[in-house]
Amino acid sequence: MAISARQRVAAFWDAHVEAWLGGDDHLPQQIEEWFDSYVGAGPGEVTRAGFPEPYHGDLLGLEHTPRMVVLGLNPGEFRPRFQGRDGIFAEEIRQLGAYSTWATTCPYNRPPWTLPEEMGRNKYYLARLEFTRRWLQDPDADHRDLLIFECYPWHSKAITAPLKPPPRIIEEFVWQPLAELPVQDVFAFGRPWDGVALALGLPELGRLGAGGTDYGSGVPSRAVRLYALPSGQRLVIEWHAGAAGPPSAKETVLLREALSRG
Repeated sequence: MAISARQRVAAFWDAHVEAWLGGDDHLPQQIEEWFDSYVGAGPGEVTRAGFPEPYHGDLLGLEHTPRMVVLGLNPGEFRPRFQGRDGIFAEEIRQLGAYSTWATTCPYNRPPWTLPEEMGRNKYYLARLEFTRRWLQDPDADHRDLLIFECYPWHSKAITAPLKPPPRIIEEFVWQPLAELPVQDVFAFGRPWDGVALALGLPELGRLGAGGTDYGSGVPSRAVRLYALPSGQRLVIEWHAGAAGPPSAKETVLLREALSRG
């Protein structure tokens, strides 16, 4: 019986993270080019002192099939206390038995990460969870409904160089598993994602807001770019001046109406 793309990707990362936790820092050939595709300097320098985090959420649908997919750039700053080999999250993965299982537990929106004496409230994640609830029009939607995939799975404090992941690797590790999920639109927030879409050679479907067709947004700088994914799904990239987060409740309604009109 053939395995699904989601099973294949989950199994790959489970094996890689397990080996890393055991002290093996070797990069499998399949992802070596991916790691080399970004070279940041200063705060953008990449570290492998923390385990890679390619996605967060229930990729396999073990408890609940995700209804929203959001793309991120990378997992952010490395925190040794949590992501190092002897860190809190590393130990949680060991106890749970696999990265894919740990990723379903919403680790960045629960204690100990969210304790005041640790990292505190996770504004990044909560903004995307609230957007999920607004978009689905379901106030009870929770972390099981939201799946986040990273463009680049390794840690750095900032992004200081263009992200140009190899298209064939993104196809294998991101687009193929996402194609198995019941979502029409995949969302990405922040202007850098427009550069990523161009680097990946995705066909552009349309432009809304700034630099495109007016769709009623009350924010003059808000721009929306639409790209076709190989699966037939649609990538929706949104950004506006001064922020890289999801749109407000009112703006979400306008965007949904615009996208429903094609």
